[in-house]
Amino acid sequence: MDALTVADTARSMAIATRPDALASTFAAACAAWLGAGSACLYVRNATGDKLVALAVAGAANAADDPLPDISMDALDDPLVYALTSGKPCQVEQMSALVGVGVGFERLRDHLGAQHALLAIPMLDARRLPLAVLALAGQAATLSRWRADPVWRALQVAHESLFAGLHARSHAADDARYHRSLRQTPTADAGRQRASRLLAAEFIGVSAAARTIREDMLRFADSTLAVLLTGETGTGKDHAAWLIHQASPRNGKFVPLNCAAIPQELIEAELFGNVRGAFTGAVQARTGLVAEADGGTLFLDEIGDMPMALQGTLLRLLNEKKYRPLGATREHGSDFRLICATHRPLPQLIRDGRFREDLYFRIRQLTLALPPLRERPADIPALSYHTVLQHNRERQTRVAGLAPDALALLVAHALPGNVRQLRSLVLVAAERTPQGQPIRADLLDLSQADMPPLPQRSAGADLLHGLLHTDNLPQALDTFQSLVIRARLRQVNGSRSRAAQSLGIPKRTLARRCQAWNLDREDHTT
Repeated sequence: MDALTVADTARSMAIATRPDALASTFAAACAAWLGAGSACLYVRNATGDKLVALAVAGAANAADDPLPDISMDALDDPLVYALTSGKPCQVEQMSALVGVGVGFERLRDHLGAQHALLAIPMLDARRLPLAVLALAGQAATLSRWRADPVWRALQVAHESLFAGLHARSHAADDARYHRSLRQTPTADAGRQRASRLLAAEFIGVSAAARTIREDMLRFADSTLAVLLTGETGTGKDHAAWLIHQASPRNGKFVPLNCAAIPQELIEAELFGNVRGAFTGAVQARTGLVAEADGGTLFLDEIGDMPMALQGTLLRLLNEKKYRPLGATREHGSDFRLICATHRPLPQLIRDGRFREDLYFRIRQLTLALPPLRERPADIPALSYHTVLQHNRERQTRVAGLAPDALALLVAHALPGNVRQLRSLVLVAAERTPQGQPIRADLLDLSQADMPPLPQRSAGADLLHGLLHTDNLPQALDTFQSLVIRARLRQVNGSRSRAAQSLGIPKRTLARRCQAWNLDREDHTT
């Protein structure tokens, strides 16, 4: 870029009196330097729920229709990510991004799917996100643009000038916007927000996925208890979180896995305790029911709740009152209940292991999440979404999945459902070089097959002994220790993967590893 062009660009920016005129000047200069590329600038609208195009230059400007709006709920969109994180986001090839959102797909058609994309956030005078500059072109050209000191200086000047013009010309709009933030959203606005959230976060294009999203949207508006059923790994915990997030409740989402907590501790986890309520209770502790006041209490694996506690839970649901362990006074909690199980509760009722009255109380609304084998059309979208999350969290550039890898996933049995699919894709993504797609040979499909039955071993003898124990608590403790040791070996000592595959919180796994001195063992293979 010669000195005369730099001077002319700087002069044109300095005399601009409106944000759109300034943005158009800078976008035109960028597009001219990029050659066959494009430049556009997006700003947040008055309500803050969309990015709208303010200026465009280059190849994208040749299209007849205007640039699309982009929903701020499309969290995987590179422009939204750059604006919300405050960090530049570069995509090596836009065609590799699938299922990001309608707005991005339309923008990609304007910019050219084979181009790379660079999204750069722009901040206002208070260093708050204001706009995002998007450049499309060859990846190497964009890298040279970022490294050029002249462009860096022009970019800083443009950002400062734009912030000043925007503040002056939008002062009235900003005041109305901040007033609207303090007002309660209307029912229609809340429902639209919930609908966008579910579309972005519950991934799937099948008829089953659409039906589930519609049901979750209906359930979000209700205060009735919800029972989620489905095989292990179908995403019941994620569905519960989405129902809460889509609801108008302002409190916290508070989960408890009834199968991951020892029976003697579940009541204390739920209701809390006063100091001295039991041995080891050296201080008072707030329970999960109190934390869920104004929000949602999620009881996962409700079928594993002890019978004695089921009656207490039924009373809590009927009266919305509870008493911490050791306390003499009752407390109230206004929570919404969501439960989940992979076990057949009607059969547990017939076996005398689950209360029928509690069953009818927790299943006022029901949602069955189908296994992946019943919605194979969703496997590509789920796989691409997993790659996008991996790239965002690890700051990598895995370019999606190769066609043969995708076909292999669709054709293979996945008894672990969404959880297993995510694990397969994440492991393969770790092995994939930067800028390349996941190949079929990188998918460890041995995870998807049931392991063969082992020969009789010392472990088998120990299990046989546990079946004939006269000390049930000790036997349960020993069995859990065996399972966790084996799982840690399978995942090369990764606590995060072990906890996820066992369906328990990471802090629960850490607590048990400490109790059993597993921290000192080598679990790598």
